[in-house]
Amino acid sequence: MVDAQTRRWGTVVLTGATSGIGLATARHLADTAEHLILQGPEPRSRVDAALGAIRDSGDAEVTYVECDFTSLSAVARAADAIMQLRLVDDLVNNAGVPGAPSRRTTPDGHERTLQVNYLAMVLLTERLRSGLRRGARVVNVASATHAMARLDLADIELVDGYSAVRAYARSKLAIVMYTRWMARRDGSGATAVSIQPGVIDTELLGAMFGSIGGSVEIGARSVLTALSAPARGGEYFDEGRLMAPSAEARDDGLGDELMQWTFSALQDFI
Repeated sequence: MVDAQTRRWGTVVLTGATSGIGLATARHLADTAEHLILQGPEPRSRVDAALGAIRDSGDAEVTYVECDFTSLSAVARAADAIMQLRLVDDLVNNAGVPGAPSRRTTPDGHERTLQVNYLAMVLLTERLRSGLRRGARVVNVASATHAMARLDLADIELVDGYSAVRAYARSKLAIVMYTRWMARRDGSGATAVSIQPGVIDTELLGAMFGSIGGSVEIGARSVLTALSAPARGGEYFDEGRLMAPSAEARDDGLGDELMQWTFSALQDFI
């Protein structure tokens, strides 16, 4: 693992920063980054304590951007607000939700887990592209559950056969595939990697599997390692170790088809 103290960061955008792995990561980065731009779905008044704890952890300037990822228009506005602040050195896409007990859709008409965990992440990243410094590191938080999933593009929204775990795993598979696609795209300018942060005892994991796993500090260290580890783009790290993702995730032809569907779904916002 890479100790946060061994590396200094400039401006870091971190989504899902108000709880769990995101909050633990933000507290580490507050002592090593110049500026943290933190996203969460809650109104500022509900996260004042968390933001205060982050500020108390270091000298970084902290900016909070409220954004509910169940609204793609809100994600687009949040990206525009971030672009007005300054160029971004690193982006950590950590925001996520568990699969709901029964299938739910967003006001945009997408299955909720797929939109919050995947579509909103792609939209934010793509709208920030011109604001990412050349060579920026993009860390996309996936999950070992991606290996449980198969990507049926004919029913990617899981109208049939929905389950909470299937929805979550499918969204994480899509994240790994998007990360690999970013590495194949000419002129992306950023080095994107995906990670399995570990089996971490968070509310998100608990909602699907019960109370299991280790401390959020393990997940935070996984993020910090992925920010610093040598990479050319497209790599998948499992708790800081370079690993091969699932065979399905490595099917780049299927990944290209996924991206065609993704950009069609996001065409009103990109």
